[in-house]
Amino acid sequence: MLLLLHLSCPAVQIVFALIAFAAAASLYNSYDFYKVSFVQFMVFTGVMGFLISLFYSIVSCVEGLKRTFSGLIEVILNVLWVIFWLAAAASFAAYQPCKVKDATFVAITKCDVFIASQAFAWLSWFLWIGSLWISIMEMRSGEGLTGGE
Repeated sequence: MLLLLHLSCPAVQIVFALIAFAAAASLYNSYDFYKVSFVQFMVFTGVMGFLISLFYSIVSCVEGLKRTFSGLIEVILNVLWVIFWLAAAASFAAYQPCKVKDATFVAITKCDVFIASQAFAWLSWFLWIGSLWISIMEMRSGEGLTGGE
């Protein structure tokens, strides 16, 4: 069960990160958000989260790489990205002009794109927490660098 979760989690993380940073990038390119640092941070977090998840999808398929990049290295990387996704999602949630109550659901506005990016950032944060839990359990069971008791 843990192996199945560990293999599917990066695939879902790739999709969610892609959606979150694509929506933020469309805000960055289409509206006056290009000067706002939290949109740039969301794009950075999404792109890097996408690349790291892609890397770990490849690593999980190669046994020698899996032993090298699991354990303490994976736990530290997951902790870092849990913090980054939390910061990115919270910065979008704190932006007052675009709240869920302002969503139109008739035509796509900048606030609808903003809310979509925020939603997938929160979902990515939850996925990275799950990935962190899995990597801690694997490290405690003796897999990877400094794994075991």
